[in-house]
Amino acid sequence: MFGWSYGGFLSAMCLARFPEIFCCAVAGAPVTAWDGYDTFYTEKYMGLPSENKDAYEFGSIMHHVNNLKGKLLLVHGMMDENVHFRHTARLINSLIAARKHYELLIFPDERHMPRGLPSRLYMEERILEFLDRNL
Repeated sequence: MFGWSYGGFLSAMCLARFPEIFCCAVAGAPVTAWDGYDTFYTEKYMGLPSENKDAYEFGSIMHHVNNLKGKLLLVHGMMDENVHFRHTARLINSLIAARKHYELLIFPDERHMPRGLPSRLYMEERILEFLDRNL
């Protein structure tokens, strides 16, 4: 599975929630917890965190990380202004606490998605290598 932004959320969430179906996922700039994303967008669909605590918790990848069995590649630009790197950092903390393996590909000078040709080519090569190893 491969996705970016909301698709990155779905990729990581599917890997964690359905380990019997998915063996690996690439999650690019994933939203990992809705309490840390754009409040206008999130609260439009989920309401306030204080009024819908269970949904916010269940909708967090960290809530399901103990179920993770497959291989996960996280990709994120450090200058991402849409899905802040904090999302990936929070997930990494949970993965470490749960003793789960992961791979990480960081782009220090890229935003929400690598746009520079050298970064883009490098990213695509690393993703293909990851998929070749794990499919």
